[in-house]
Parts: sequence; C-alpha cells; structure tokens
Amino acid sequence: MGMTVENDRRCFCCGPDNPDGLRLEISYPSKSTAEASLVVDPRYAGWQGITHGGLLSTVLDELMAHACIASGLKTVTAEMTTRFLKAVPVGTRIRVTGAVTSERGRVVFTEGKLYDADGKLAAEATARFVKV
Repeated sequence: MGMTVENDRRCFCCGPDNPDGLRLEISYPSKSTAEASLVVDPRYAGWQGITHGGLLSTVLDELMAHACIASGLKTVTAEMTTRFLKAVPVGTRIRVTGAVTSERGRVVFTEGKLYDADGKLAAEATARFVKV
C-alpha cells in the first residue's frame, strides 16, 4: 500500500490542529535552516525533573525535517543519531536548530542542535532524510 506525505496540520510537533501536540512555532533564518524554542512541559519528564531523551530526539528530528522544508525538499527521516551531552530540566526553555549540510542523490544530510536555558549545547543529532 503506497502512502502520500501531506501536511494535515496535525503533526505532533508543529501541527496547529493537534490538541495534544507541542505546536512549535518554527522560523526559517535561512534557505536551509530552521529554528524553534519551547518551554518543556513537566509531562515530558523521564527521570524526576529531567526531560525525557525521546522528546529531545523528537524535537531535533522535527527541526532537521523543517530544514529540509526550508530547502524546498519533501523528505522523510531515514536514520538519525542523537548525542545527549547534559540533562535538560523540565520547565525550562530550550532552543533547537536544524540545518541541511549536504545532498547526495535522494539522500539529504542534516544536523540538529539543542541548547538549554543557559545557551549551552545539551544535545545534538545528525540524520539522513530521503526525498519522497
């Protein structure tokens, strides 16, 4: 069964019509970059008071995907690697960036960075996206 990839405004991260989503407001500082910030809701804790790594990975994936969108590309995530550098307390503001670093055929290479409330790098990721 084939699938189409269309924006129905219900994306967990950026969809304005998803009542359970993060509703990120994403900006595009340049043709191949994306940026957003949010205050992490305490519902997204892993260990007490610490943001769950899965949520951090999700937001990094989203900003790298939006870097592809900023480049005029329609893609889906194929592979992602995340490095966690420090704990991120819930209830604090994070800033996340995504950038396209290169393309090779149908594959788009990206990087993402996540900064804590003090502006220190707390997590980083690389991913390969595939054009659809």
